[in-house]
Amino acid sequence: MKRIIPITVLWLLAITMQAQQSRIVERYIDSLKLAMSLKNLDENIDYDVSPYYYQMFFPSTYYSNVTRNALSLDSTSFTPMNLQLLRIYASRPSLVSHYDEQFKNEALLEANKSASNRTNDDLKKEISSVISSNSKDRIDKDDIDIGLQVVKPNFWKTAGNFSLKFTQNYFSENWYQGGNNNQTMLATLNLSAIYNDTKKITWENRLDVRLGFVTSPSDTCHTFITNNDKLQLNTKLGVKAAKNWNYTISGEAKTQMMPGYRANNRLKFSDFLSPLDVSLSIGMDYKPKLKNGNNLSLALLPLSYKMRFINSHNENIHKTNKFVNRRWKQDFGSRLEFNCKFTIVKNLSWRCRSYCFSSFEYVEAELENVFTFEFSKYISTDVYTLWRFDDNRPMKYYDDNLGYFQFKEYITLGLKYDF
Repeated sequence: MKRIIPITVLWLLAITMQAQQSRIVERYIDSLKLAMSLKNLDENIDYDVSPYYYQMFFPSTYYSNVTRNALSLDSTSFTPMNLQLLRIYASRPSLVSHYDEQFKNEALLEANKSASNRTNDDLKKEISSVISSNSKDRIDKDDIDIGLQVVKPNFWKTAGNFSLKFTQNYFSENWYQGGNNNQTMLATLNLSAIYNDTKKITWENRLDVRLGFVTSPSDTCHTFITNNDKLQLNTKLGVKAAKNWNYTISGEAKTQMMPGYRANNRLKFSDFLSPLDVSLSIGMDYKPKLKNGNNLSLALLPLSYKMRFINSHNENIHKTNKFVNRRWKQDFGSRLEFNCKFTIVKNLSWRCRSYCFSSFEYVEAELENVFTFEFSKYISTDVYTLWRFDDNRPMKYYDDNLGYFQFKEYITLGLKYDF
């Protein structure tokens, strides 16, 4: 009952002012016509173009001051426009879905403070200057500076890190256990550029560069040799299919930068573009949304193409079986890719990269793990392990203990920089 009485009062007040509606609309339209039609505006002419008429044309918001002014004893504070809003509140309450207190402490638009403090006279002057200099018939929305800044969204996210780490061992000539002096250096560079429109399209691009050297006085053939050399580019284009699932096209290109030798051996076992492995795969990618910057991706790629190219005529460079003209070969098969990055505890992270390719004649697979502990912003240590399986190599590379499995590991400590 208490609620019905105020609504009835508002409805009766609104009915008495229904005749004012046409007069308000006509006055507002006439003021706009006057503002847009004057070519040479005389400053002595007084016309009213009030920005506050927007309340009448957006009645979905309840303004508390309208009711407060209607019930006050000061009749001058209650304008005809407020009466029309009151009529809408009473006769069509279903149109009102918001109230002004909702937006009291919310910054809906990042506008300059000066824009909100401008008076009606300031707006008149700006409209007048635009009319006199540009258009006779209309005012373009870009002609008046209302203090708003519109920023085009950037769906690209780029990141990178660089590290440089050293290790040195020295033994005196009379060291009782013996030993071999050596120095090692490892430089790594990781770059990423990821496009994500948050709706359908994702495009991930990653570049992984590693180059390391080791010296050994016992090596009579080389002053130093590479012990870590990789140049790898990965790209993956995804189109959203369902929750956490994407249709995907995945590509990879991998080679090395420097010639590869073994200690006390002048034969070259590998070189730049020898080999060059290129793969292109089509399938589905599962990417759940994880918290705290963690990410995981599992790609099922039933259609996969792989090409290996060797840009060298050196017969000492190892080649897999069945090469076409002993320079390149291609295979078709299926591929499985797994990538993840997790923060185990503060300053300790784990990155894992794995793939398995099968042409139904041979299997090639890798499992790479990197554990990184950050002592500070610029100092960190890495524990790196790499398992590889490849039964497409000649029998002379078969190991009695590991078979076709291969293993690589190192621990480094040095400088790093994220950007």
